[in-house]
Amino acid sequence: MTPPHDWQRTHAVIVAVEAYADQAWNISGPVSDAARMMRWLRARGVPESGMHLLASPLEQNRGILADFTGVKRSTADRAHVRRVFREELLKLEVDWLWVYWAGHGLKAGGNRWSLLYPDTQTGDPLGVDAENLVSLLRTAHLPALRPERVTMVIDACQSTLSAGQQARALAPEEIAAFPEKGSRKLFVMRASRPGEAAKNRDGAGVFTSYLMDHLEAGSRKDSAAAPDLGQVWAEMMAKFELAKAAEGGGQTPTVHLRDWNDSELVYTGTTMGASALGNLSNQQILERHQLAMRVEAAHAGDPGAAARLAAAVSKETGTAPPCSADELDGELLVDWSRSRPHGISTLIHLLSGEACGVDGETLRSHALHLTRGRWLLCSEYDALSGLLTGMPADARRALVAAAREEVPAAVIDEIEPLALMDHLEELSVPSPALPRLPRLIGAVERLAAAVGGGLAEQLREWTLNCATRLDSFVPQLLRSRRLELDERAASEDDPTPDDRIQIRLSAATGPSRDRTLQAWSRGSAATQALATYDTELPETEIHRVVDDLLTRYGRANVTRVEFFLDLTDLELDVHRWEIGANELYGRPLGNDFPVVVRCAEQRVRSREHLWRQRWKRVENGRTEDLHWLSAGPTTIAAVHGALAERDDAPGVVVRAVGEDRVAAFGASVFNGVPVMVWRSGPETDGIEAELTSFLEGDVLSSLPGKLRRIRAGSAADGQRSGGRLALLWDDPQHPLPPRLDLAAP
Repeated sequence: MTPPHDWQRTHAVIVAVEAYADQAWNISGPVSDAARMMRWLRARGVPESGMHLLASPLEQNRGILADFTGVKRSTADRAHVRRVFREELLKLEVDWLWVYWAGHGLKAGGNRWSLLYPDTQTGDPLGVDAENLVSLLRTAHLPALRPERVTMVIDACQSTLSAGQQARALAPEEIAAFPEKGSRKLFVMRASRPGEAAKNRDGAGVFTSYLMDHLEAGSRKDSAAAPDLGQVWAEMMAKFELAKAAEGGGQTPTVHLRDWNDSELVYTGTTMGASALGNLSNQQILERHQLAMRVEAAHAGDPGAAARLAAAVSKETGTAPPCSADELDGELLVDWSRSRPHGISTLIHLLSGEACGVDGETLRSHALHLTRGRWLLCSEYDALSGLLTGMPADARRALVAAAREEVPAAVIDEIEPLALMDHLEELSVPSPALPRLPRLIGAVERLAAAVGGGLAEQLREWTLNCATRLDSFVPQLLRSRRLELDERAASEDDPTPDDRIQIRLSAATGPSRDRTLQAWSRGSAATQALATYDTELPETEIHRVVDDLLTRYGRANVTRVEFFLDLTDLELDVHRWEIGANELYGRPLGNDFPVVVRCAEQRVRSREHLWRQRWKRVENGRTEDLHWLSAGPTTIAAVHGALAERDDAPGVVVRAVGEDRVAAFGASVFNGVPVMVWRSGPETDGIEAELTSFLEGDVLSSLPGKLRRIRAGSAADGQRSGGRLALLWDDPQHPLPPRLDLAAP
């Protein structure tokens, strides 16, 4: 359903023809269908005075309409149909017009679709031209500006006459006297296509029954909203297909649609039997129909399009078309593509590559259940599976290791390479909305770095070709990943120990506090990338990654660990994170390493010189040079004023708590303060004494190492203070390397 709609500004014309001049034509059902439609409209809030009923019921069905005492009522003969549609509609002052017609229809003279009047007799079918009636709804027979949209439902056959009768039949009547204006939106649903019947079952039209089922179901969710007719249509398609499967190939209605965008879409109900649908869920059946209709719409008016698409699908899937090109329709193309595991993603790619206005990203978003997480093309899958099949044992182990490194939160056992390949593909579907390197491509790159040689060259060629095909942002992410892997390999060959590890964390999202992570090591010779996790990880997994990095690259008590955090995250207790999970015992990170935080936010360029000037005083400064900020209520403006007065201070001591501390942080970062000391937590008791004890009589350069020892002592003896002291140590001489393109924003 869509947002609330003023149903009182809706009008309906309902036509139901059951009794004909020749009783052999009589049919029971249209009146019941019309009554159901009117009851639904009335329940939505359409006044009975806003409905006009043109009905010629069978005698036994007259009582069905007795409840609608306020509805304008006429018979459905030619004169009243002409009057209502040519004259009465001109008086409307509404936003939405509904037109419903139920009764007999057939192909009359000129192969025109005729909706039969009650005075029809055998050999002399008289009716209104259905297409001309639709056309009338866009002419001056309706007001120029209202209604803005029209929904028309025709539940009638398009049966054909015998050759002799067809030759003698008159063309149906065209009642539109004016040309179309083309501005009014029409949504037209027809229960049959040329030459076929609209079925009647148990005294009701099957098409109308399905339609009303879905309209009523949607209204139960939100009675005031307007129905989403596109969704209703798609749900009906799934219902028809399920009914056909259940009946083992029995007859079901065929339907034809013109949607709000004037796209002509057809569902025939004839291309798939129960066996072909047996492995599809209801959602997949729905998506199958939607994709088939989009294929049909994309190729409308281009007789050679289906053949070109079929040739491309055949080349990609390695299979022959199920029929000749001139017999292919949307559903056959979709079902043929489904015969290969990656066929639907291949079809979507090929279709979006044509100049037919089809957006591949939109198609993928509407076929999530049909593709089931697959985004490789058939040819790409075949190429990679060929490289992975028959790998030696050490390469298989390298593949598992690469997968574990690419997806650290996943539990991955020693499994068959192709199964692991499928698993990695399913974990991330490329999307410009969330730019990141797909897990499968990332793992293959890691595998190439591990195995080397000719296989590595072939794997890298595959990842580059695949990345280039996916989207413009993916090759850029791939280049960043290769740079990271190259830097890591170089750092492992360099025997010089690193003296600091820098870790960038994104702001946390969601209840599990997920973050992205990048890590570098900075040694005396160079800066090397250590890890990039551009997909957000829960905090517990971040702890594990940091633990692993420090185990591999850190030296206890020596390597400084710098966390680059957002301004709002500066109080994150990173020094309390536990490490040593795989060792003899676990302990807080700050026990073993000098841990400081730094602000990752971009500085105002015009104030960056303040940061560098203040840092020059850090090199030879003492703790007495730090500026103690006010402990009382304060604002960013007040702190800014205090810092502007002390533009030579190398850093600040923050005594405030809560929002006051947040203000101090913001102003300090803005003013380029490189050293900041505070105690986390909301308590004020003892805060000044604890800070004074930490800062007493020392040079500034000793603070990171001194704080490590205080934290270790606090962990050893819970009665000792200092465990919650925090230090911002923002050294402009050792900045974080530029953000890799691979990192998520």
